[in-house]
Amino acid sequence: MKLSETKLELLAPAGRWEALTAVIEAGADAVYIGGKRFNMRLHRSDFNFTDEQIAEAVRYAHANEAKLYVTVNNLLGNDELNEIAHFLTYLQEIQVDAVIVQDLGVLHLIRKTGISIPVHISTMMNIHNVESALTLKELGVSRIVTSRDISLAQVKEIQEKTGIEVEYFIHGDLCVSQSGQCYSSGVLFGKSANRGECMKPCRWHYTLVESASGQPIGDLPSGHLLAMKDMCLLRHIPDLVHAGICSLKIEGRMRHADLLREIVGVYREAIDAYRDNPAAYYMNFAAYEKLYNHRVREFTTSMAFTPASASLVDISGSREPLFLSRAAKETSLTKEDIYHDPFESLSTKNTGKEKMMNFRMLRLRAVKPLLSVKISSLNALKAALDAGADRIYMSGEVSPLKKEFWTKALYREACNRVHDAGKTIGMATPRINTSREIADMTWLFEQAASLPVDYVLVHNLGAMRLAREFELKILADYSFNALNVRALKLLKELGISGATASLECSYSHLKQLSDYASLPLECVVHGPVPGMILEHCIPAMVISKSHKKEHCRQVCQYMGYSLRDERGEVRPIEIDQYCRNHLLLARDICLLPYLQSFIQTGVKVFRIEAQYYEDSLVKTLVGLYHKYLSIYAEYPDISLPIQESEWDMLTENSPREFNLGGYGQDITHSKSTAAVMKSIRG
Repeated sequence: MKLSETKLELLAPAGRWEALTAVIEAGADAVYIGGKRFNMRLHRSDFNFTDEQIAEAVRYAHANEAKLYVTVNNLLGNDELNEIAHFLTYLQEIQVDAVIVQDLGVLHLIRKTGISIPVHISTMMNIHNVESALTLKELGVSRIVTSRDISLAQVKEIQEKTGIEVEYFIHGDLCVSQSGQCYSSGVLFGKSANRGECMKPCRWHYTLVESASGQPIGDLPSGHLLAMKDMCLLRHIPDLVHAGICSLKIEGRMRHADLLREIVGVYREAIDAYRDNPAAYYMNFAAYEKLYNHRVREFTTSMAFTPASASLVDISGSREPLFLSRAAKETSLTKEDIYHDPFESLSTKNTGKEKMMNFRMLRLRAVKPLLSVKISSLNALKAALDAGADRIYMSGEVSPLKKEFWTKALYREACNRVHDAGKTIGMATPRINTSREIADMTWLFEQAASLPVDYVLVHNLGAMRLAREFELKILADYSFNALNVRALKLLKELGISGATASLECSYSHLKQLSDYASLPLECVVHGPVPGMILEHCIPAMVISKSHKKEHCRQVCQYMGYSLRDERGEVRPIEIDQYCRNHLLLARDICLLPYLQSFIQTGVKVFRIEAQYYEDSLVKTLVGLYHKYLSIYAEYPDISLPIQESEWDMLTENSPREFNLGGYGQDITHSKSTAAVMKSIRG
């Protein structure tokens, strides 16, 4: 397309009325704002717009020839669906120009209720491949905000191969974790990054340590090892235009009007100068200096042009505007806790169609769930089968340290062993699949179809779409962030045969999902919690100052690494075959003492995430869960705590202590930010 024919929108944020007027006066073509609920900036009650103010904002924007978009881009629980439906209807009535959406359930609601507002998909849905974008286009989505963890070249590929409108962040705050895939704040504090309440554990002070000992490695620097700098792409307006991006987005709905006016004005001038004569364009140095002198953090181009590297973070933390939280101790289950089930009162609580649930109905629901186990080797598979697993998942991530990987021969032997035992087997996939990795998934799904495996376990819409081409039975894993029944309905319509609940799902949410689920539901009952997944390789950045496209010394193959915070909590780093880092929390989920309550949810499959465990622990874990699932299913009216000797054996052989993960939180009814900050200081 000729440059003269391209449309280019400058999209600015506003959290207050004075910011709205300021950015429009400064030259924004469109503004995005949020209501008092359902958006990704909810820490302060004095920001965001009431319903009446949104209507006035629409009128003001349209009168000034600007568009007005409204964010409805956080994850929702079932009990919020009615309210969001009314809100969307209201937004349609006042003629907003688009809504920005993360939750698959909200997208399903819009499609089924006939709401005609254009839908833009939030960066929080983590669109990082062509196949995901095509799927959303077929669902009626008009625009996507791509992942901030892919390059401009990958963004260009998505736009050219799909024809969908593409929006891209050009300035402002960044997150070190893959968008929509950070569970740390939600699990630790009940304040979810997927609901605009992140307490920013990525901004904490960390030390890189050796996993086995927990001790620092030599004299390596410690600091704010995950603290990303701010994005600034002012120098690269031509690259953005030629990537086919239609909307250049500035982050900052919590920023004040004067700063936003300046940022928008500088970008407006640069865009207009380039459009006026691209052949003579150069960046205005004085304009850049204006931005630089008023920067919040140091600037970076993030991953727009180069892979994640040490240059993207500022370990000094000297320019952090606010530390919402400091290092916090994670709670741990004790031996005394095995006698006190925190979910017992909730397991029989009335929820919708269970208004008259009685003892007989409880017995009917006490059907023994299937026990699934995710493993990383054939030996672990044998251990799980011998101990009573009903379903096996072969892990999609490979550890360079453990040097365990699947070959064609091992895949076939695994399938034969499982089928000979009368059980089922699935092939798991990596959580992130960029264009090169989608090609790898094609090979993987060819193997799955030829073996055949019983399922493939996928983490994103792109992998799902590709698996459909091979006519495979598809299960949606927890990365889809299913927290409400409408999300499950959309997944079913897309050809999914079963789904795993979000890792931020509370016990009550899980029960509601199961009550009304249109798909067989699975939940994780034991295993490590991947608090963040990072494009960065932290050991490579700190030790060798390299990244995956350079001549890395492969330090990930020498030893295991962890991050230790200021309170001494050690969070392991698991590195996969694509050099991504999976930063685990310091406690593993363990629901063994509370299986009786979880059986009452009606969830069909209980999963042990055992891909990082030793074979002996896999056998122990599966044996214990199989034993107590069988007992509780046969005798649902008997309250039988697990034996202390078994609890002692489990804790002694596990690499970490235990807690309840997200099941003990409720991200839809969180404490105030101030209350959480106070509790951490205490």
